[in-house]
Amino acid sequence: MMRTRISIRNKRVITMGRKTLVALCLLPLALAACERMKIVDQLTIVNTIGFDSYKDGQLRSTVLYPDYTKSKSQENIQIRKTRGKTTSMLLYRTNEQSKNPIELSKIQVIVFGEDFAKKGIGHIIDTVFNNPMIATDIHTAVVTPSARKYLETMKKYGSLAIADTINQNYQTSSLPRTNLHIFLNNYYGHGRDPYMPILKHGTEKNVYVNGVALFKDDQFKVSLDNNQFFFLGLLDEYKHMGYHELPIKKGSKKGTFVLRTMKNKPEWLNIKPGPEPEVDLSLSLNVVIREYPDWIDLHHKKDITLLERTIRSNMKSEIAKLIEICKKNEVDPLGLGDRFRARDRNWEEKKFYKEQYKNLKVNIDIATTVIQAGIKR
Repeated sequence: MMRTRISIRNKRVITMGRKTLVALCLLPLALAACERMKIVDQLTIVNTIGFDSYKDGQLRSTVLYPDYTKSKSQENIQIRKTRGKTTSMLLYRTNEQSKNPIELSKIQVIVFGEDFAKKGIGHIIDTVFNNPMIATDIHTAVVTPSARKYLETMKKYGSLAIADTINQNYQTSSLPRTNLHIFLNNYYGHGRDPYMPILKHGTEKNVYVNGVALFKDDQFKVSLDNNQFFFLGLLDEYKHMGYHELPIKKGSKKGTFVLRTMKNKPEWLNIKPGPEPEVDLSLSLNVVIREYPDWIDLHHKKDITLLERTIRSNMKSEIAKLIEICKKNEVDPLGLGDRFRARDRNWEEKKFYKEQYKNLKVNIDIATTVIQAGIKR
């Protein structure tokens, strides 16, 4: 009798559990049904928005969006231009010029004219960047000569390829990892400064990554060229790929070779806070030699050793130059201040960058391994 009661009770529990599981599975569908349906053809889905400074303290915005109601044979990239003193009014006036309500949730890129970025983008950070409608995986960039002119050219040539180009440069080229989430983390974090790519138009008016803009607080302070930002990416523990061209000499013979980094592991060790802070940088590199002079024989250990020694010497010199640029301009894209903050309970951000950062000593040690070879030249 007891067994029968227990069996019945267990069956009831199992039945109730199944009902609860079904209810939980159906809940998202019910919630989705309650949400107001949005039809693509009835929305202005913003792809890119650009900001510039304007006279009398005003802002100027430029918006690009695709018009899905037009056929492929028609011009389907639309542009809207407004100006005002607040971002809210800029977006409101953009909405006034559109036949459908503007939708920001699918925005892919926010760009800033160079002059505006140098004056400070803090207002945009406080308003647009913190808009819950905007995802943090979107891209940001500084463009030359201005956001208005840059996006006008994009519209003229029928391209919305900014986000794809930035992604491709990170995944297969030398651009450091960057998006809005990383920018905000560096902006609000202590002991680190944000950065974003610099874009210009290439020879065919396509999107071209021309450098990296280093910020101090909300102001664009200094730019790194393509060679310099390769080394910034090299010190990013999440960045594992990049191309670099180096000179090489063997006796009286001179030439150039190209390497591709396959894996990099930077470690900041022996951190010593104080008036003259010091830290050791240990960098392990696995590289592929993609192209090299015909007088280099990669079957000979001596030539492999020559390549590795050349790589170590070049990397050490260029990384030291990058750190000096950062120290001179009091910018910290590497987050070195944050590392010292973790080791010094009396660490003060303002004091560190004004008094100690310029005295920072970085001891660089690089280990290089050639794991594969490409073609001769």
